[in-house]
Amino acid sequence: MKIRTIISTALLSLAVTGMSAQEQIVIEPLFEYVSAPDDMDGLQERSDYLMEHFWDPMNFKDKTSVDQNALNDAFKTYVAPMRFADATKVDASIAKLLSQISKNPVLSLQFAKAAEEALYGPRANYWHDGIFLRFIDNVMHNKGVKKERKLRYERLRTQLNNTLQGSVPPEFDYTTPDGKTAHYHPNGVITVIEFGDPDCDDCRMSKLKMETDVRFSSNVDKGKVNVLFIYADPEDGWEDKLKDYPSKWHVGASETVTDIYDLRETPSIYVIDREGKIAAKLVDVRTAMQIASAAAEQ
Repeated sequence: MKIRTIISTALLSLAVTGMSAQEQIVIEPLFEYVSAPDDMDGLQERSDYLMEHFWDPMNFKDKTSVDQNALNDAFKTYVAPMRFADATKVDASIAKLLSQISKNPVLSLQFAKAAEEALYGPRANYWHDGIFLRFIDNVMHNKGVKKERKLRYERLRTQLNNTLQGSVPPEFDYTTPDGKTAHYHPNGVITVIEFGDPDCDDCRMSKLKMETDVRFSSNVDKGKVNVLFIYADPEDGWEDKLKDYPSKWHVGASETVTDIYDLRETPSIYVIDREGKIAAKLVDVRTAMQIASAAAEQ
C-alpha cells in the first residue's frame, strides 16, 4: 500500500472541512457537506466527526442512481480527512456506507468508480489499496451487477491483493535479452524491481539515478541489493533496448506480468525485503534507493 499525499500544511484545515483549493470546476453537490462543529479544535477530533457523519444528509433509500461527477466530488471530500482520523472510525464509517449501498447494484458501481478516482487513479491525492478493495469487493459480491461489469474490477482486485504492502508478491517468468527464460522469486536479498519501458523518459531517468548513486551502486556491487528491470508489455525488438543496462542488474521482458501486478504508473517501482515481502510499492526511484540501501546496511 502506498499513501501519496499532495497537500500542504496550509490546506489541512480546508481538507477537514470538505473544501479543496485545487478544484476549479464548479459541481452541484449531492447534498450540503457536513462540517465539524466549531468547538472542535483538534484535527483528529474533527476528522473523526466527519467520518461518522459525512453521509448523514444523503438519503440512500431514495437514490437509485446519482450524478457521477457529483459523487466523485463528494467521495473525494469524504476521503480528505481519512488520513487524520482514527483508524477504527474510518473502518466503521466505510462499513456503514457499504451497508447502505450493498443491495443497490447501480450505486455499488458508482461508489466503486468514485473510490477509484479518489483512492487509486492518477488524480488521487491519497492512495489506499485496502479501502479501494472494500468497494471492489462490494461490487463483486453484488448479484445485481452483471458479470461483464465485474470483469475489470476482478482484474484490479487480483492485482491489488497480489501486491499489498507487507505481502509476498507473485513469482513470475520473464525473458532475458539473450532469449532465455528466467524466473523471479525472493532469494533473501533486498530487491528493487522496476516495471517500465526503456523508451520512457522517467524510466531512463530512474536508470541514470540508480547507476550514478554512489551509495546504492556500492550496495548493488557488493550483492547486498539486487535490481530487476522488467519491460512490461514489450514491443518487437525490445531485446536491443535492454543491452546497455548494467551487467549486475537482472533485466528482461514479460507480456503477462501486468495481469498479476499493480502497475498503475510508468515506471512502477517496488522494493522487496529479505523475507520476500513488499517493503514499498509504487515509490519514486530515490525513495526506493534509500529504503533498499538502509535495509541492506542494517
